[in-house]
Amino acid sequence: MYLRLLGAVMALGMFLCSCGGSKKIFGTQTELNEIVVSSSANEYRPSEPRIWDIVHTDITINPFLKKNDSFLKEAAGEVVIKLHPYCYPADSLALDAKSMDIDVVALQKPLRQELKYVLEDDKLIIKFHRKFQATDTIQLYVQYRAKPYAEAAGGSSAISEDRGLYFINNNYEIAGKPKQIWTQGETQANSHWFPTLDQPNEKFTVSVTIQIPDSLTTLSNGKLVSSRKAAGDRYDRWEMNQPIQTYAVMFAIGTFSKIEDKSWNGKEVSYYVEPEYAPYAKQIFKNTPEMIAYFSELTGLPYPWNKYSQIVVRDYVSGAMENTSASLFGEFMNQNARENADKGNDDIVAHELFHQWFGDYVTAESWSNLTVNESFATYGSQLWRKHHEGSASADEAAFNDVTSYLRQAENDDPHLVRYYYNSREDMFDRVSYQKGSAILRYLHGLAGDSAFYKAMNLYLVRHAYGNAEASDWRKALEEATGTDWNWFFNQWYYNGGHPELRLTYQYDDAKQQLQVNVLQVQADSSFTYKLPLKAKLVYGTAGEKIDWNIQKRKQTFTYPYRNGVKPLFIPDTEHWVVGTIHEGKNTQEWLQQFLASTDDYISKRRSLAAAFYAQKDSSAQAIFREALKDKMHEVRSYALSLLEQIPDKYNWHKNFKEDAGMLALHDGNRSVRANAFDVLGSWKITALKDEMIRAVHDSSYIVAGAALQALASIDSAMGYAVAKEMVHTNPRIDLQDAVWAQLAKAGEPDDFILFEKDVYNVYGRRRISLAQNISLYNTRTRDEGAFEKGLNYIKYLAQTESIKSYRFSIGSLVFELYGHYSSTVGNKNNAKTAIATRRLAALQKAKADVLHTEQDPANKMKYKQLESGARK
Repeated sequence: MYLRLLGAVMALGMFLCSCGGSKKIFGTQTELNEIVVSSSANEYRPSEPRIWDIVHTDITINPFLKKNDSFLKEAAGEVVIKLHPYCYPADSLALDAKSMDIDVVALQKPLRQELKYVLEDDKLIIKFHRKFQATDTIQLYVQYRAKPYAEAAGGSSAISEDRGLYFINNNYEIAGKPKQIWTQGETQANSHWFPTLDQPNEKFTVSVTIQIPDSLTTLSNGKLVSSRKAAGDRYDRWEMNQPIQTYAVMFAIGTFSKIEDKSWNGKEVSYYVEPEYAPYAKQIFKNTPEMIAYFSELTGLPYPWNKYSQIVVRDYVSGAMENTSASLFGEFMNQNARENADKGNDDIVAHELFHQWFGDYVTAESWSNLTVNESFATYGSQLWRKHHEGSASADEAAFNDVTSYLRQAENDDPHLVRYYYNSREDMFDRVSYQKGSAILRYLHGLAGDSAFYKAMNLYLVRHAYGNAEASDWRKALEEATGTDWNWFFNQWYYNGGHPELRLTYQYDDAKQQLQVNVLQVQADSSFTYKLPLKAKLVYGTAGEKIDWNIQKRKQTFTYPYRNGVKPLFIPDTEHWVVGTIHEGKNTQEWLQQFLASTDDYISKRRSLAAAFYAQKDSSAQAIFREALKDKMHEVRSYALSLLEQIPDKYNWHKNFKEDAGMLALHDGNRSVRANAFDVLGSWKITALKDEMIRAVHDSSYIVAGAALQALASIDSAMGYAVAKEMVHTNPRIDLQDAVWAQLAKAGEPDDFILFEKDVYNVYGRRRISLAQNISLYNTRTRDEGAFEKGLNYIKYLAQTESIKSYRFSIGSLVFELYGHYSSTVGNKNNAKTAIATRRLAALQKAKADVLHTEQDPANKMKYKQLESGARK
C-alpha cells in the first residue's frame, strides 16, 4: 500500500548535515501529528493463531440492492468456504463477519446440514455436530447481508476508513460524479463484505461472482472466466487459482474503459480508467510493462500472477493498494497529457507492482512484520528510478525517505519490527515504510548487487504463496552471502532510534595529518551503532573512496597529507547512514566538497544547504553558482528552492537574478523552470514581466502556474487580469491554483461565477484547494451576495465529500472564517465592524449545519474543539 502521509516535501531538511543550528522545513505540524503514534504500547502482538485453514473461497455478491427506488449501501452475498482444521481437532469455527446480517449457515460437505450459529462481536461463531481432524476438509455455506455503513467507520491516518466495501455516489447525489463500488481489504476490513478468517497469515484461492447491471464494468483478482446475462443483469465470474491473503481479495464496479497495453510474456497488462481518461491511460501507467520485466529480472522470479491490472477509483481511502493482480489507485492518478508530462506517478506504480512479489507472493506473517512488505515496495520504487531515470533521481528519493522518517522520529521512533503496538494501523508509518526502505538500501550497499538480489530470490522462492518474517529475510541473506547478519538485524530491525554522529576535524601541519573525531551523540538511547561505511578523501579536486568503519561511541581516524596537500574528508559518501551526521566544515570546504562530488546528488545538496546558512561568505555564492549550472536537474532545482528564500542582502539578488531568469526561460526541465519563476517572483524581478506573461501560456502547468504567481507578485493588477483570461483555458493543477489565488485575493463580486464553474468539476484534494480559495475570497469580497454564495459552496463541498479527512479540512474553513470575522468586530472602522457582524450570523448557522450533517464521530469531536476555540 502506498500511503499519502505528507503533502509537502522538505526544502531544507538535511539528514546528513548540520551547520550550527540548522533550520528544517517540512510539512506542517498538523500533518506530522496525523501520522505519529505512541510507541508506549505494552501489549504483545503475536501472529494470529491458525486454528482453521481456508483452502478456497467462492463468493457471489450483489451490491445493487434497492429500497423505495433508492440503492442501499448494502450487498447480498453467498459464500462457500472450503477449509479444514489447521493442526488440532476442532468442533467450532469463528469467522470474522463485521456489520453483517446472517441468514443461513449450512454444512455442504461432507453432509448437507444447517448449523447453529451466534453472531457476536463481529464474529460468526459456528458449532459443528462433531470434531473435525486436520485431514477433514469441509465446505461451509453462508448466506448474508453485508452492511458496511451500518456502524461508524474506524480507520487511521494511513487508511482513513475501514468499511471494506465502499459505495461512491450510490444514487447519483453529486452531479457529474460517477457511481462506483469498490473494496479495500487492508488491514482487516474485507470481512465487512464476506465472512472469512481476516488475518494476514491466511491464504486461499478465490472466485468472485458479481451481479451487476449489464452497462457496468467489473474487475477482480485473477481472470474473468465467464460473463452471463440473466433477467437484465450480468454475472461476471473472476477466478484466482493461486492462493492470496485475505486482505488482497478485491472487486471494483463502475463505468470504466479498459485499456490493454502490450502483454508481458503472454500475460495481460491492462488499465481501468474513467472514459474521460481513456486516451491518457497508457501515459498514466506508462512504464508498467517495462517495470514488470525489470522486477522479474531483478528478483529472478518472473511475474507470478496470470494478469496485471490497475484501476483508478474515486474517494479512495488511502493512496493505492496492491490487491493481487489488480492494484487499485486513488483519483489523483486521473491526469491528462499535460499533467502527466509535468509529473507522472512512476513511484506509486512501481511501489504497488513490487508488492506483487513482496507482500502478495510472500506476505508478512503478522502486522508486527509489516516492513517486509512495505520497505521492499518503497525501495522497489527507488530501484526502478535508478534503472529508468538514473542515480540522481534514486538518490533524491532516498534522501526524501530518510528525511521523512527523521521528521517522525522527532516525536516517535519505534522499532522497525514491533511486537508491541497499540493498533495494527499504527504500523503504517514512516518507520515501516521510509526507514525500512533506507535500511534495505544500506543492506544492499553492504551486501553488493549480486548477493542482495540472490537473497531476494531465495526469500521469495522459499516462502512462495506463504508468509514470512524479518528473520526469514535475514536467513535468506545469510545463505546468499555466507555471512552472519544478526548484528545488522539486531541493530536496525529490532532496535528503535537512529545514530547521530558529530564530526570534528583537526589539521596538524606539523604531523602532516588530518584527525577526524567521531562521537555518537544519539539522545534516544545509549545504544552504540556498528557502522561499516564508505568515505572519500579529496586532495585538491581528486578523490578516492576508502572504508570507514565506526565501531565505538567515540573514535578517532587519521589521514595523511599528500605532498603537502591537506585532505578533505567526506563522510558516508554512499549515504548509507539512516540517521544524522553533523559536521564542522567551513564554507570553502563545502565548496571543495561540491566540486569533488561529480555525480553525487546528496553530497552536493549538503553543500548547498551549508551555503544557505553562510550567506555572508563569498564561497557560499560560489557553491550556488556551480549548482545552477550543474548537469543534474535535481541539483539545479534544489538550489533554486533555496535561493527563493534568500533575502536581498550581500548582493545575492543582484548576482543571481540573471541566472534565475535564464533558467526560467531556457532550462530543459519543467521543475527547474518553475522554481526559477518562483525565485523571480519572490525577489520581485520586474525586468522579465513580459516573459512571465508569455510563460503563463506554457505547455507545462507547473511552469505556467509559477509564472502567474511571479507575475502577480510584481504586478497584482496584471496578474489578476491574466488569471481571468486563463480561467477559460481549463487550467489544471498548479496553474488552476494560481488562477484561483488571484481571483480570491481580488474578491471581485463578478468573479464568483468563475469559482462556481469549478465546484462541480473538481474532486479529491483539488476540492480542498478550491474551498480554501473560496474561503480567502470570502475574507476579501465586500459583496454580501457573493459572500453568501461562497459560504454555501464551502458547506456543499464539505457535506458532499466522502473522504472524512478531506471533509474535515473543508468544513473547518467555516470555523476559521468565523474566527476571522470575530476578530474584526470592534474594529475602529465601523463599516468593517458592520460587515463582520452581519457575516457572523450566517457563519454561526453554517457551523451548525456542518456539525449537524457530519456523521463521523471523530470529525464531530474535532469540529466541537474548533467551536470551543472560536468561543474562547
